[in-house]
Amino acid sequence: MGRAVFTDLDGTLLGSDQKLSPANHEALEALGQHGILRVVVTGRSLFSCRRVLDRSFPIDLLVTSSGAGIFSFPRFELLFDQALTETEVSESIEVLNALKLDFMVHDPVPDNHRFRWYQYTTHNPDFAHRLTLYQGHHRPIEALDKFSRASTQLVAISLPEDNGCALADLKQKLSWLTVVRTTSPLDHQSTWYEIFPRNVSKSSAAAWVCSEFNLDSNKVFAVGNDYNDLDLLRWCTRSRVVANAPTELTSEFEVVASHDDDGFAQAVVEWLNSL
Repeated sequence: MGRAVFTDLDGTLLGSDQKLSPANHEALEALGQHGILRVVVTGRSLFSCRRVLDRSFPIDLLVTSSGAGIFSFPRFELLFDQALTETEVSESIEVLNALKLDFMVHDPVPDNHRFRWYQYTTHNPDFAHRLTLYQGHHRPIEALDKFSRASTQLVAISLPEDNGCALADLKQKLSWLTVVRTTSPLDHQSTWYEIFPRNVSKSSAAAWVCSEFNLDSNKVFAVGNDYNDLDLLRWCTRSRVVANAPTELTSEFEVVASHDDDGFAQAVVEWLNSL
């Protein structure tokens, strides 16, 4: 059975400039030469991934939206997808409404760069920034009580001072779904809460990949940097986090250099040398 490396994208594989460094590129090429499957596992949609990944990017599979969509690479053939039902979306909106969180409801994969949104606050810079980034791909929800549609995920964006405070409440009130906390990739301060179908997660996607491609799940390796990588990092038998990860992660996992200092390459070299 084969091996695989699962890596987060932003803040892990890519530098602050959203580019792949020569050292990290070389590490990916080395994995390919060893016959090891290279899998990017990101919270980005396919549309967003295409902004930073060209077809020459040296990977084999692309897991988008934290596991809601899995694509071949570089052909972008959809291999797997999941979505929330209309009922689950309505239930999620009811909870977000009670908490007065600004949120977005994304279309199903592969078109989940398109979304509807609802805003309670009068000033949420990170929310506004995301609307600007996806100009032309979204529109507001006019009436919450009449809104009903299937969705890949809901994304609630809180202010920086929230610091993850709503996570426990969301998990308790939406216990039949998956609720993931992540740090905003835009301002690197605000907290995003992402709501997915119950069996969507980065680790579930990794398990699906191992099953579909005949890989030994005990011989896979993961590298990450943020809260939404936690389940994947814990699922893999061997994992590393880059030095720019939050303290909660660097205190639990072995640490390599930061994403701007080729931490991914360091992790891969150390792992390959240990085989």
